[in-house]
Amino acid sequence: MSADPEKEAIRSLRAVAKLKGTLEAENAALKAGRPEAVAALLAEKARNIDALDAALRRFAEAGGDRKQLDASIAEFGQLVNENQTLLESSVEAQTEFIQLIFSNADDEEAKGYGATGRYATTSSQGGGLTLQSDI
Repeated sequence: MSADPEKEAIRSLRAVAKLKGTLEAENAALKAGRPEAVAALLAEKARNIDALDAALRRFAEAGGDRKQLDASIAEFGQLVNENQTLLESSVEAQTEFIQLIFSNADDEEAKGYGATGRYATTSSQGGGLTLQSDI
């Protein structure tokens, strides 16, 4: 226990604060529907996670009292939960969008002869990006 537990506590709190700042920025980008901003934060997020992991290990090795970090870690946990919910919603929305774009038009159309007597397809649903040529 050569390291000072108080100094390691301060370093750990700073690491938590940095990661919280990155998560707050990511959450704001997710809420604004800006996936490019989320992607731009990914490297910073990974660095901050690694730094927090290292800081917490040093804190534990120095014999620090976990109670010093409890409030900050609890706030961090709430932010992580919000981040996870937002990420899951974003992925779900993007998946739905992609499915809409690439929906198989044959699955959504009834085939037969149209009013003009030509072979035509009529959409049974308002499918995504399907074209009809029976004019």
